[in-house]
Amino acid sequence: MSASAIVMLVVAIVIVWGGLVAALLKLRSFPDQPD
Repeated sequence: MSASAIVMLVVAIVIVWGGLVAALLKLRSFPDQPD
């Protein structure tokens, strides 16, 4: 794999996992209130 391919792979992983962690932290900080 070339360096650029590895960089793009790392960036994609960081975006995906970063979004997942941010969503979990948001839900933990502001849980949805039941009706």
